[in-house]
Amino acid sequence: MTGMRLRLAVLALGLCAGQALGQQGGRAPARTGPDRAAHDKGAPVRSGAPQVIGCPSLANYRMLMRGGAPAAAALLADPKADHLGCSTLSRGEITGIADRVSLGGESYDCAGVRGTTTCHWMEAGATGRPAPAAR
Repeated sequence: MTGMRLRLAVLALGLCAGQALGQQGGRAPARTGPDRAAHDKGAPVRSGAPQVIGCPSLANYRMLMRGGAPAAAALLADPKADHLGCSTLSRGEITGIADRVSLGGESYDCAGVRGTTTCHWMEAGATGRPAPAAR
């Protein structure tokens, strides 16, 4: 009797494991064309759309931009460089300005980006979108 229960348990476990292994996890829809290139870290979009450099961290954005925009763009174009979580974004990916802050005499916008809940910091006015309403 114990042997029969053991066989049933092994069979049930095997069936459950087979079903679990056969299932694939949910995946985000594949990106194509310029949209995909805009999301590849460090890969600048080569289309004619204007690009903006953005970082999820304002501190990282300020460190990246210390050498100026051309140096930052060159760093982001290097796949071996540390991008500090920053990337180039097309203005079409930006959904709006979530926040604005002034620090050290400079103003920065935190822009919402399609496909993520984290806003990306960039130079104020770079997106051409209005600032959030005052609270």
